[in-house]
Amino acid sequence: MDGLSLSAVVHELKCLIGGRIEKVQQPERDELLISIHTASGSSRLLVSASPENCRICLCDEKKASPAEAPTFLMLLRKYLTGAHISGISQPNMDRLVELEFETYSELRDVIKLRLICEIMGRHSNIILVDENGFVMDAICRVTPSVSSARLVLPKLKYEYPPSRVKHNPCEASATEFESVIVSAVKPEAALSEYFYGLSPAVAKRLLASLGYPDCGSRVLSERLVSFYNDFSAGHFKSCIIRADGRSICTLPFLPADDSEYAAFASMSEAVSEFYRSRAVEESIRRRTSSYEHVVKNAISKLEKKLLIFSDAISSEEENEKLRLYGELITANLYSIPQRVSSVALSNYYTDPPELMEIPLNPMLSAADNAQKYYSRYRKAKLAREHALEMQKTVTDELAYLDDILYTLSCCDGESELNEIRQELVSAGYVKDTQAKKNKNGRTAASVKLPPSKPYSYTSKDGIKIFVGKNNRQNDKLTTSIASPNDTWLHVKDIHGSHVIIRSEAPIPDGTLYEAAMLAAYYSKARGSANVPVDYTLVKYVKKPSGAKPGMVIYTHQHTVYVTPDKEYS
Repeated sequence: MDGLSLSAVVHELKCLIGGRIEKVQQPERDELLISIHTASGSSRLLVSASPENCRICLCDEKKASPAEAPTFLMLLRKYLTGAHISGISQPNMDRLVELEFETYSELRDVIKLRLICEIMGRHSNIILVDENGFVMDAICRVTPSVSSARLVLPKLKYEYPPSRVKHNPCEASATEFESVIVSAVKPEAALSEYFYGLSPAVAKRLLASLGYPDCGSRVLSERLVSFYNDFSAGHFKSCIIRADGRSICTLPFLPADDSEYAAFASMSEAVSEFYRSRAVEESIRRRTSSYEHVVKNAISKLEKKLLIFSDAISSEEENEKLRLYGELITANLYSIPQRVSSVALSNYYTDPPELMEIPLNPMLSAADNAQKYYSRYRKAKLAREHALEMQKTVTDELAYLDDILYTLSCCDGESELNEIRQELVSAGYVKDTQAKKNKNGRTAASVKLPPSKPYSYTSKDGIKIFVGKNNRQNDKLTTSIASPNDTWLHVKDIHGSHVIIRSEAPIPDGTLYEAAMLAAYYSKARGSANVPVDYTLVKYVKKPSGAKPGMVIYTHQHTVYVTPDKEYS
């Protein structure tokens, strides 16, 4: 969370001044949820010192407290429950927020406390400080073994985190802004270096929203002054910047470029949604990684089996030699001496006949040696035939798992991930750990997520195009949703999505090209050029009996070649 977004949140938190603390919870090891009663109603303040998700904002979440209250929580409840918020500040627009409280001691004396929220990435912390500036305790104690530069321990004097001396942009003039910008190679870096609350990335977006580089340094400086004047007065617009369906950052202004964004009524709403969506994304990413590990292990085992089967299949020549040994021994039964370990016999299959040295077991008769060779030949022949059958099965299974692996790499929603999990459970690769037993020992019905939906596009000709996201969607699109005379597309011999053009009329070339681009983009050939895409009518696409989800065969196809472009996705 950058200093500028934090300043916007702090401005919104001013409404809490005068409020009374009703409840303090610590739902996570590094997170506080404070319930506050104000004249306008009840509010919840979330403060997180998580290294990855540090933030402070108003929220609507209800969270459960742990069974045993941590020491820091017990201290906060003792001193803050019933206390009034007397002030909220952000010194120097840095990533630090101070909540000031007034409460009463056991002797009914007024005491003043501060809860200092350091929103600084992996150095984040939440510290309770008394009226004399001494640390009472912290959610993350910093001992000498952790840091020798700055200790955060009870009874030590609180010190602000070390930082460079910068300037407050809300107090800067146009001349000061211009002096920083005018000679800088990278104005965003210069602003970040000189002023508090601006990272280079946020400064770059801010300058772009104010018209840089089209406007001159003087005009830009005046616009920066106007922006910070409005910002100080609480006039800002909150949003989340998105890219490829993922949340990138929060901003207290709207971008002026083509960036994808979602606007919100308040900064707290934007921050809450940003970290909520990021938590979902992290959860999906973590579970996706777990399923990918399972699938890759299965692929590794199948590849080892495939090597064994390949060795069995390639041993045909050796197998035929066993049969030949048996035939030559049988043809020369009465001329082979007893108790010899080998014999040289004439191979009448060659022209002219050649002598062939044949190993024998001296403990067996010539007839028994011949039978042993015949027996080994029959076993090897059956093993080779079995290997040929299994090679096809294993190859199909590998293709299916490769398809699952590709689908997992494209997964971006809870419903989609749940469908892939169910598919892996049905195939026996993952145990159904979500199935719970009720009191009678029967499997209780699990919470069902709504089914995921395929991507939906409209071509420039106004024709609907659907793209499946996973095997189940591919099956449903092709076998249930599509009509027999709709057009079906798929990259040739490469894992990818089924694409349906919903039109029984002749397809315009432009729509066919757009659908082919989508088929190529949503496939493993996304980064390739001249990708072959087959297309045919849905009535010529069949799903073989017993085939894995997403597996089909098709005929009457034509092929077009396209180079995937993100513009069509």
